[in-house]
Amino acid sequence: MAWLQQGIADGSIPYNEAGAPVHFVPEGMALVSPRTFREFAALYGDDGNGLDPGTSPSDKQGIGIQRQVIKAHWHLVGPGNSNVHHFGVIGRGGKRVGKLAAVVIQHPERWFNPVPPSNPSVVPFVDPKSSEPPGACS
Repeated sequence: MAWLQQGIADGSIPYNEAGAPVHFVPEGMALVSPRTFREFAALYGDDGNGLDPGTSPSDKQGIGIQRQVIKAHWHLVGPGNSNVHHFGVIGRGGKRVGKLAAVVIQHPERWFNPVPPSNPSVVPFVDPKSSEPPGACS
C-alpha cells in the first residue's frame, strides 16, 4: 500500500484516467488485475521483498502479491466469494467501451486523505445478456 500511496501522491501511478492501473469507485479503490500486481512485482518481487537476481517476467508474475493483498482482507468480496470484480468503462455518449477486472480495496481512507473522487467512467459491469441486476459485480 505504501507503493500505491507514494505513486499516487507523486503522480508516478496514474489513477482515474484511461489506461490507469488504479481507479476509485464508490465501493473503494479498484486495483486493475493483474496489471497493478504485475507492476509492483516487476519492481519489488512477487513477495514484496525484492527481485531475485536473474528473475524474468512471466505470466504468473504478480500472483503472489495479489494473494498477499487478498489475505489481508482489505478487499471487497463479491458474489460467489469472488475476489475480482468486473467493471464497464463508459466512453463518450454513455456507451460502454471497455471492461476492467479489479480487486476492490474497501475503505481507501485508511491510506488516502483525502480519497480521490470516484471515476464516473468506471461502473459495475452488467452483461446485457445476463439476468444479473444492475450494480451487482461478479
